[in-house]
Amino acid sequence: MSETANRSALGGAIKVRTFLFSVLRWLVIGLMALLTLDVLWGVISRYVFGQQAKWSEELARMLLVWLSLFGASMAFAMKVHLGLDYFAGKLHPATQRFNKIVGIGICLAFAISVFIIGGIELVNNTASSGQTMVALPFAKWWEYVAVPASGVFMVAFLLEQLVEVLASPKDAEEKDPS
Repeated sequence: MSETANRSALGGAIKVRTFLFSVLRWLVIGLMALLTLDVLWGVISRYVFGQQAKWSEELARMLLVWLSLFGASMAFAMKVHLGLDYFAGKLHPATQRFNKIVGIGICLAFAISVFIIGGIELVNNTASSGQTMVALPFAKWWEYVAVPASGVFMVAFLLEQLVEVLASPKDAEEKDPS
């Protein structure tokens, strides 16, 4: 690829990441606000009215699942997910680049197979079983939609990181190993 094509690909990938991260950030903020209000209502209903609203605990559990999975997707976007960077930083710059590509490939395979494919299967199996939530008027599969949805975000962020690694100039990495 030419230098101009590399910059163009990288710029486009960064714009997509920025947009998706913004959407995800507002989604997480909304989920956290809703979770806070739900838990607050559960406490108020228990101690003021003498009996906790039956739906508040189930809603809190569902919101926490969604919040956790979308928070994990944000970690992928910010590149703060769990990793062993100490040893990778000691490698030769060309090997560091290869290590990043392999690491992203492994994460992509995991996100696609577990979060997207496995998540879609989980949602389909739950939907076909006809399960409903105990206290909420929703089908149980709504709780599990967060798995493939967060997987889509993770894959998008990982693809952006792959484009970033592939589009970065090789000679710049050899001059600056950080």
